[in-house]
Amino acid sequence: MIPVANSLDALIAGLCGRLEEPPDWKGMIALANQTLLTPALFASFERAGLLERVPGDVRDYLQFIRDCNRERNQRLRRQLHEAVAALNAVGIAPVLLKGAVPLFLSQAIPDRITSDIDLAVTARDEALAQTCLEVLGYVPLSHGRGLARDQDVGVLELRAHRTDGFSRPKLVRQNDLLVKIPPAQSRALHWIVHDQLKEGDYWRGRIDLRHMYDLAQLAESEPLDWAGLRATVVDKSVRNAVDTQLLALYRFFGTSIPRECAERPTIRFQHWRRVFASRHPILGAPLRLAGNVVWGARRFSRVRDLARHDPAYLARRIAIVLLNRNIRSKV
Repeated sequence: MIPVANSLDALIAGLCGRLEEPPDWKGMIALANQTLLTPALFASFERAGLLERVPGDVRDYLQFIRDCNRERNQRLRRQLHEAVAALNAVGIAPVLLKGAVPLFLSQAIPDRITSDIDLAVTARDEALAQTCLEVLGYVPLSHGRGLARDQDVGVLELRAHRTDGFSRPKLVRQNDLLVKIPPAQSRALHWIVHDQLKEGDYWRGRIDLRHMYDLAQLAESEPLDWAGLRATVVDKSVRNAVDTQLLALYRFFGTSIPRECAERPTIRFQHWRRVFASRHPILGAPLRLAGNVVWGARRFSRVRDLARHDPAYLARRIAIVLLNRNIRSKV
């Protein structure tokens, strides 16, 4: 019997167009479903000419999920085009973020599972953009910046665009629609900071394999200056988080990275901790518990500091939590 610990290796091999022998189909597909990489797995097998080696029931299941996701992405693309056209009509060219970029630029329907549509505008245009989208029927969600409509398959997230140390977003016109696309370094840093710092994966020892695969695909399709990206990060803990993600990219997908990322003992330990916890869920439980405690302490410290400078902050957060619980209890 193949141990569950091989599921991660089997999925990574599949995403790279290889089949481990003997294939751990059950573990591979379970992990692909969990990480939202099932359509990408089918696409990888198809590109590598491996579909004939995939059992019929497995192949049919993977193709079914791929086809369903393509239909959903077609609807998301129409939703994105409608939103961009409305914003263009009032003189706003939105910045596309994360999955919205391939959804807009790709000629074919992307195989990536996209959870929502992320757009950014300048701070001075944020109120106008929100009003414009509300005219289309979007309603703000109670728990954040997301906007939603009953007929859509995804939430639209609107935020203020923040400049970074890289070049400005490039203005792109396609099918009479005007958008701004951030440079590859900006998109890569956005994904890394989101997972490692905002979601706390660096401290919790977690791996968002879908976003890591996105980074690997981005590095293959566009020139990425990882050394230049690292040079823009001044804070030591942020630099460690970036290097930890880069080392995982190299070990999992063979992405070329600066040599110093793989040489530092702290980074090698962080990588080992994340991989061990992923490959051995039971044995890795103490590592995950310790990481969650550290992450919880950091979040508590941040909330305390914010509440100290803004006494109403804590009351607003409690109100939002209670409101969301009340909504979920009625669903």
